[in-house]
Amino acid sequence: MVVTPYRDVGTGHRDPGWRAARMPVPTSLRAFLAVLILSLLLVGCQQVPTATPAIEPSPTRTSPTVTSAPATATQAPTPAPKLTEEPAQANWREIVIIHTNDEHGSLLPGESKDFIEGGAAYSAASWLRKGYDPNAPQGNVLLLSGGDNWTGQAISTWFRGESTIEVMNAMGYKASATGNHEFDAGQEVLRERIKQARFPYLAANLYRQGTEELVDYVKPYLIVVVNGVKVGIIGLALKETPDVTAAKHLEGLAFGDYEPALRRWVPVVRAQGAEIILVEAHICPQALALLAEKVKDLGITLFEGGHCHQAAVTSAGGALVAAASNYWRDYVLTRLIYDPAAGKVVKSEHELVDVLLPQAASPAPEPTVQSIIAKWDERTQTVLGEVIGYTATGLGRESAALHNLLIDSWLWAYPQADVAMSNLGGFRQDLASGQIAVRDIVSVLPFENELYELEVKGKDILYALKASGEPLVLGGIRREGEGKVILLKDGSPLKPEATYRLLVTDYLYGNPSYPFKLQDQQPYETSISWRQPVIDWVRAQKSNQDNPLEKRLDAQSR
Repeated sequence: MVVTPYRDVGTGHRDPGWRAARMPVPTSLRAFLAVLILSLLLVGCQQVPTATPAIEPSPTRTSPTVTSAPATATQAPTPAPKLTEEPAQANWREIVIIHTNDEHGSLLPGESKDFIEGGAAYSAASWLRKGYDPNAPQGNVLLLSGGDNWTGQAISTWFRGESTIEVMNAMGYKASATGNHEFDAGQEVLRERIKQARFPYLAANLYRQGTEELVDYVKPYLIVVVNGVKVGIIGLALKETPDVTAAKHLEGLAFGDYEPALRRWVPVVRAQGAEIILVEAHICPQALALLAEKVKDLGITLFEGGHCHQAAVTSAGGALVAAASNYWRDYVLTRLIYDPAAGKVVKSEHELVDVLLPQAASPAPEPTVQSIIAKWDERTQTVLGEVIGYTATGLGRESAALHNLLIDSWLWAYPQADVAMSNLGGFRQDLASGQIAVRDIVSVLPFENELYELEVKGKDILYALKASGEPLVLGGIRREGEGKVILLKDGSPLKPEATYRLLVTDYLYGNPSYPFKLQDQQPYETSISWRQPVIDWVRAQKSNQDNPLEKRLDAQSR
């Protein structure tokens, strides 16, 4: 697996880390593989079918029930079809777990000229084609999420996740970890989404500040009876959530350490009869592997994570450890064989399954899920479908042109400010070539940030550039050489003792990783959405095919 030094971690914050190098447009290697698969399908009628690799023996099945902490969950998992046709041995039981994470409201797939990748309906169709149906009345499949469900595409973000939860209900999810992006619209919105969901959100380490009392809208665990086996699922939230989420959305909360939470709740879950214990966490797979080693004495079978957008299928501490990447572009498929007589899992396997389909011969998306998505897509188009501009080449998520578009639009809309600063993590996807609609801007900049005006000294700005720990997007100034910063309006150097008006988002202002709150403790809250100046500026340019937007943009890094 190729990895790139990038970790996508918050409402605009980006920390050093790793994620799989998975691009919206497939690489040439993946293209070749997809064409090869298509060719094999076309000649498949001439081939002798081969047996699906399987864990021997196949188990028997019974209908499941659900128990949660402290009350019964609202939706019981349903059994799923038999994975293989081998005869059962001594009542061994088979359990199949499908895991996704960091869906980020990507109900719609990524599409290029030749391929379709990800999207909720195509992902659901993928596992159904394999015979794994989380909604089947006589099945044994658990569908779980590692969190960060709905902040992303406009079809989800604009409706504060309501569309994504409706889709996840239809897909048959049984539980989700509580990701940091679940808090992007505040705790009250999270409560609304949890109430809407027919599955619980789990976090055994999410407390009322200053106490060991869990918050009342998430649960520490869920017990699911699948195929006659009690499966305990313990959830963990990201401990670093306060570092990557707007402080205003986390008032009264504390995110605790992982190991103490597991040592507290694993005995409880076992005392309630759980025979297999899984951990569903919004934690990067590397950190999960270290955790698995620390708690290997607890006998946890499977750790599934997320957050870093890094696909991983491995093992540690005697347990399986896995995570998908993001956007329903893949999922982790795990098979467990449990021997009731021995009281243990006797065999296990897991794999990462890509959702990558050739346009020319793509299987149909799952129809029920697709109909829900179509309904919300129509609503999104009605509200946000206004075309405001045109780009011939598109603007990459990490391009200086897109970054400068954001920051320069602030100063255009708020000319009394001298300087503006933002962070890289707020840009969530590319701006595709062609017509630009309002919904595209919302998808690129999905967070509900507002602009703050600060009054600071030049030396404060210089300190912020050094202390933030990551490159910042700059407006009104440019770096020139080591430690030198000039004003763009006249080319003069930034004066350390001069006073400047600085625009930042409320996210940056409240985040302890940045010094802005210490530099001006009484900022002016403009109540301007950080994305609205972008929409207004793009609309004002009246760009089109003959005069595309990129001709008006500064594409130089600052």
